[in-house]
Amino acid sequence: MAPTTTRPREWFRDFDHYAMWFAFWGTLFFFVQPVTADQVKDAGLWTVKAHQAAFGTGFGIVCALAFTILQNGFNRSRTKSISWIFAIGSWAVISMFVALVRGRFG
Repeated sequence: MAPTTTRPREWFRDFDHYAMWFAFWGTLFFFVQPVTADQVKDAGLWTVKAHQAAFGTGFGIVCALAFTILQNGFNRSRTKSISWIFAIGSWAVISMFVALVRGRFG
């Protein structure tokens, strides 16, 4: 009897595709956040907007990394409902972590 062979997990399969979309949405959502008068006074409107966009891009890449690992680790069959749960869940958990680190829960 021949041993069964299983395909090894490809942990970063489709990461480039997920990173592109998460970075796009992260950049967009962070860019449209409101700007306070104190922020504009210190740096200028477009500098603040550029920082928001850059932070959103980085945020999207981190979300894509978490989503890719979840997707390739636990949803190899690519069930659509589970993919959406992982996408929204990774976005929410990382958003909460960012808010915690920035001191918005204190």
